[in-house]
Amino acid sequence: MPIIKHIPIYAAPKRMLAYVTNEEKTEHTLVTGLNCAKKFEDAYADMEFIFETYSGERFFKKSIKSDTADREKRKIRLHHYIQSFKPGEVTPEEAHRIGVEWAERVFGKKAVVLCATHTDRGHIHNHFAVCPYDMDGKHWHANKESLRRCKVISDEIAIAHGLEIIEHPKKSYNHKYGECKMRKEGKSWKQKLCDDIDNAIMKENVRSIDDLLKELMKQGYGIKRGKYISIKVRQNRKPIRSFRLGDGYALEHLEYRIRNKNMEMPLSEALKFSGIQREYALCIRKIQIQLYRRPEAERLHFATYREVERSSRLLFYLRDSKIHSADDFRKAVSNAEARLKNLKSENDSLTKKIADEEKLIGDIPKYLEILKRRPLLPKDISELAKYNYLKDAGITSLEDAEKHRLMLADMKSRLEDADGKIREAVCEKKTVSDFYALYENQMKSDYQVLLEQARTEIENVRREEERQKAEKERRDLQAEDKMQDRGRAGFSR
Repeated sequence: MPIIKHIPIYAAPKRMLAYVTNEEKTEHTLVTGLNCAKKFEDAYADMEFIFETYSGERFFKKSIKSDTADREKRKIRLHHYIQSFKPGEVTPEEAHRIGVEWAERVFGKKAVVLCATHTDRGHIHNHFAVCPYDMDGKHWHANKESLRRCKVISDEIAIAHGLEIIEHPKKSYNHKYGECKMRKEGKSWKQKLCDDIDNAIMKENVRSIDDLLKELMKQGYGIKRGKYISIKVRQNRKPIRSFRLGDGYALEHLEYRIRNKNMEMPLSEALKFSGIQREYALCIRKIQIQLYRRPEAERLHFATYREVERSSRLLFYLRDSKIHSADDFRKAVSNAEARLKNLKSENDSLTKKIADEEKLIGDIPKYLEILKRRPLLPKDISELAKYNYLKDAGITSLEDAEKHRLMLADMKSRLEDADGKIREAVCEKKTVSDFYALYENQMKSDYQVLLEQARTEIENVRREEERQKAEKERRDLQAEDKMQDRGRAGFSR
């Protein structure tokens, strides 16, 4: 689900290019220059020449203070585009390929663009520094229509790469300062409405959206059902559409919450996992509780339905692959890479042997023909020298050629098997690399909050288990002492 953003650069283009290619944010292999150099100093020189040739102005500009009064006369030095991906959605290499493809399709083959993929944040993102003029002097105009086209092309490429896109992005409704203040003071009618909706959802008799609306009507709310759900709080107030209450209150989200309100992972199930699997399971459980039950605790901004799905897939991969620690995960990635490398090496070696065999089989008839010549002329002797390797191989007749044809057929069959193994290894490497990228990105993100809570919960469970064990041992000991006392009393009688 790549997101496209545009920022015009009116001054300091060199600083912008230096930021895009910063080695602390990206790697050399994740930088590509379209009609310009990869190194930012050389890229600057290339863009400077193109810009000054066609614009008639200097490319260098220290600041925009001199012309801030007349915005219309300001000339853009660079167009800065950012293409962002969800955490774990793509690998850095895949993101870079998508970015380069996007730049070529959007700006054309003659555009001067420096593309770099940054990996220093919780999410992978591409930066594009675009010269306003291409090699032929064609001027790029950044406006609403061009940005719309940028997003359309980005979505097309995303679909081709199997990524999810936003079909109809909706505006998110954040609470304004006044609303936040009233919520803190407990005076917000919107917060009360949200609380009533949350409580109604959790009632046993609420099993559909219609049941929810009936429950709200019992509490005195006016309901209008159409494309959206409108709720009237009191007589002198206009109805409010449910999705304006915030994330989780749109019609489709309410239906989802009702359907899944009792489906979060039980604590007992989460604790069956071990190592990082257990931590992850508890994180998923907390996200599910946030989504389905909407507790009064602080909302998690990254608690989404998609996040539950992605994290669940990662959890089951960890379980099936018997990965219990971060070291195990890194080892799995290294093993997958090493297996693929070995298979490719074996494949290359087999391919070379096949090529040698094909040459040998092709040379045998010529070699045998020269051997039959009598007398051998000097040119025949010199030609025979080219086929010394056939002599070393013990080739004496066409029957030997047939033997080598059988060997060649066997090699080609093995090569097909090897190609199949390589395809499997490529899929395996991609799977483990993608999951590890997701894991790493989540570890750098707000998941840390959930992880700390999960570790605290695990520690509390461990202490409770130890307490119960100690209590059981104490009771068993007391019972044993009582039995011994009874035995001694019976013996004395």
